[in-house]
This record gives sequence, C-alpha cells and structure tokens, in this order.
Amino acid sequence: MKPNTEKKYRLNLSWDYENEEKWMNEQSARGLHLRKPGFLSSTFVRDEAVRYTYCLDYQAGLTKKNGKLQEYIELYRDAGWEYVTSYGGIWHYFRKEWEPGEVPRLYSDRDSLAAHYKKIQSMMGVMLLLNIGLCAINMANLLPRGHQFWGVVFPLAAIYIFLFALLLVGYLKMGSKINKLTK
Repeated sequence: MKPNTEKKYRLNLSWDYENEEKWMNEQSARGLHLRKPGFLSSTFVRDEAVRYTYCLDYQAGLTKKNGKLQEYIELYRDAGWEYVTSYGGIWHYFRKEWEPGEVPRLYSDRDSLAAHYKKIQSMMGVMLLLNIGLCAINMANLLPRGHQFWGVVFPLAAIYIFLFALLLVGYLKMGSKINKLTK
C-alpha cells in the first residue's frame, strides 16, 4: 500500500447507502478521501488540505462501450460534482468540495429520490428471487444425499437463510423509505 493511503474496514449495504455517505464524509473531515470502495473495505488517500462531501448513486447499465457512462458523468460534472469511481459497475461515487452549512444531494426532490429507492428495491427483489431459485435447485440436488445433511446441506441452507433475511430486510427498508416519501 502506498505511504499516504489507508484501508478502512466496514460492511456497506445497499439499503444503507446514506450511512456510507455519512461515514465517507466523516473520513474526509479527518483528511481521508475515497480512492477505491469495497463491500468490506475501502481505500482512502490522506490529504488534510481539502475536504469533500460525498454522494452515491445507483445506476445499472452504464458502460463505456454504450457511451452512457460518460454522458452520466458529464451530467453530474455540469452540476458541479466530481466523479470519483464506481463499485460493481452500479454504485457510482461523486464528491464536491465541502462548504460549511451546505448539504448537497444528488436527488433534490422527493419524486426522484423515491424513484431512486425503487430502483434499489427492485434490484434487491430480483436478487432475492434469484437466490430462492438457486436454493431450490441446490437443495433438490443435495437432499437425496441425506447422509451429507450436516456436512453440506445444513451449512448451505444456513447460508441461504442468511442471504434471504439480508435481502428481505433491505427490500423492506427500501419500501419503508419509499412510503415515507410518497405519503
């Protein structure tokens, strides 16, 4: 690792991305600025001469090949945002220089924020359904091997139950956020 970089460990979950933004803003106040995000860890560069406000955006289907990624970046650049990086090709990280008393947001109205939350919720719903299908296929193949229940089937079932619970909690939390905005 380069001398002025630091790795921070933290679990980042899609439905809780606002807390990830808050955490990155706290890191920036300490002179640490995002270089590379991750699911369990992120890499930061130390520079105490500047402070940023970070925002994340979920956008699937943006690639360099179809030209949509560059158009998307330009749209936010025109609004004063600097594109930092992306994670998984769907989570995009932007920042602006910090201004006291200012809380810039990528989504400034309730309707666009609700639509943003619905996209995230839809992605979680699809992932939940895919995992249910994969679980059914795996269990159908493994259950006839009853002698391996404790060694293979039970641990795999426990992992699937954990994934289902995680995705369902995320789906419901996004639904709650949508309901608060649309009331």
